[in-house]
Formats: sequence, structure tokens, C-alpha cells
Amino acid sequence: MTRSLTTAVKNELATNDIRPVHLITISFGTPVNITDCSFPLTSSVSGSSVTYSASDFILGISNHTEETDITKSSVSLNLSGADQTFISTVLNENVVNDNVDIFRGFLNDSNALIADPFLLYKGKIESFEIQEGEKDSTVGLSIVSHWADFEKKMVVKQITHHNKDFLVQM
Repeated sequence: MTRSLTTAVKNELATNDIRPVHLITISFGTPVNITDCSFPLTSSVSGSSVTYSASDFILGISNHTEETDITKSSVSLNLSGADQTFISTVLNENVVNDNVDIFRGFLNDSNALIADPFLLYKGKIESFEIQEGEKDSTVGLSIVSHWADFEKKMVVKQITHHNKDFLVQM
């Protein structure tokens, strides 16, 4: 994915005092806007002003590589289910195919969000996994790019109706 970074972001990257944050929107039935910053952030990255709540629930985002070829890419987002919010959501809603947008932004030396965080990853939830321990629980979301739909196998079946053959895609 080609990105053009704003001058403000380029200038901040040049300072070598880099403080990255993630702004994540998970489009559950009731969308969730969270950040791994220790305080809430407001940004217009998705076109309108959105406040991203500070969240200790974000346990990690896997690395992903970007390709120049058209391929299915994926990223994993791990969330704490300590208060059962995320566990309840994934078990009670059909979250597969819900959109997830992950933006990366940077804080300046005053802890203000530098304008125009960039889109790091955009995809849909392909699957989820819940892991329960004695003291904690996690929800892992597997998020895939829109190219995943193109890699799905299509089944073609031949049927005969009134002595005519038809091919049906399933």
C-alpha cells in the first residue's frame, strides 16, 4: 500500500523522539474505538472526529509485511477479555467480516497527536479465538485484507434440468 505521509509526520519522524500510537476501530454492532495510548485521543482519520478511548485491553498487534503483488495479508489483534466485554461481543454477535481499521499516529513532545495518522492496516475479521486462563483471558482476532475474498475457492457444479446442462457456482 502506498502511503504519503504529511509534512508534520515526516518532521516528527526526523526528531528521533518517536512516540507511536495506534488508533483502532473495530466495527462490531456497536463500534469500538480504542488506542494503546495512555489517554484518550481525538482524530479525524476516518473522515469525522472520533475519540479513541485509552485501553489497557490492547495486548498486541502482530507485524505484517506489505507486498507489491496482490496477495492475502493478515494481522492479529489480541485483546484482553478481563472484563468479559470482548468475549461477550464475539460470542453473542456475528463478528466475522466486521471491518477493522488500524491507524498509526505519533505524539509530539507535548503529547498531542500529530495531524493525519496514516492507515496501517484495513481488513475484516476472518476468525477469532478465545483463550481462558486461571487469572486472565484473551480474545485474538485474525484480520485479513480484502484480497482474502479473491483467494476463496469457488465450487462449480453441473446440474441437468429438462435435459439441459447448467453450471452453478456455489
